Amino acid sequence: MAQKNYDDTIQKKTQTITFRLSASIIEELKEDAEIEKVNLNQLISKILSNHVLWERYERKVGLLPMTKPFVKDAINRLDEKEIIHLAERIEKDTSKDIFNSIKIEYTVEDFIEILRTWLNVAWMQHYIKKGKRCYHFRIQHDLGTKWSLYIKTLVVGLFEDILKKKLVAKTTKNTISFVFPLE
Repeated sequence: MAQKNYDDTIQKKTQTITFRLSASIIEELKEDAEIEKVNLNQLISKILSNHVLWERYERKVGLLPMTKPFVKDAINRLDEKEIIHLAERIEKDTSKDIFNSIKIEYTVEDFIEILRTWLNVAWMQHYIKKGKRCYHFRIQHDLGTKWSLYIKTLVVGLFEDILKKKLVAKTTKNTISFVFPLE
């Protein structure tokens, strides 16, 4: 049996629309689509989805772009107690503001979609597989044990606050795995 991608599990209504873009932008997008091994329509849809689900909120809540070496060095200077404090008290509130700006009520699938969008924008690799009773979700980040602790603490706290459900999470030096319950 073929493994279904999360995107395939949710049917979405579509509409056809036409945009007028410069030829140079279209060529750049075609090259990106080829590199990503998707068609141009899929790439444009992903770009626009990222904007609608995440990027338009970034400036409103004060998110800043950071380089991976900077983040890795900065987080490794903190002890575990400080990392948990940052994730639970500071980042969770900012992230909840983003979630609350997007929707009022969430399903597990909504939460996963926004998490995936953030990971795409942050260029963090992630994998998802739908099981009979849950989604198995893994993030590959290569930023070390302390980053795993930070992301685990943040995502578990957000999920449990927003959906009022338990989230199972495990970490390694460079990965975080979650088991999201099905509705």
